[in-house]
Amino acid sequence: MSALPIDILHEPARAALLLHPTRRRVLELLAPPHEPDSASGVARTLKLPRQKINYHLRELEDAGLVEHVEDRRKGNCVERIVRATATTYLISPEALGALGASSVDAQDRF
Repeated sequence: MSALPIDILHEPARAALLLHPTRRRVLELLAPPHEPDSASGVARTLKLPRQKINYHLRELEDAGLVEHVEDRRKGNCVERIVRATATTYLISPEALGALGASSVDAQDRF
């Protein structure tokens, strides 16, 4: 299954995950046109500890923003290869509650 072109986040908790700077950088590396990668590969690219990237990948996967693609054998280890579930993410105004724009506010003013 390929990544969706757009994923609209309606839940505040999913939107909050996306706004974390490290998670955003991880998603950027796993979204097309980039190839799916493992926590180790992402950690090398971002120059961060693999354990930290593993933590963020688990959070993103639990929220449905990242999906497992395959398992790859590398030496004595098996790496989980993941990718972003969408190319682009949008936060719905309803996720922002009273701070979000209503349909009246979003009307074309011209």
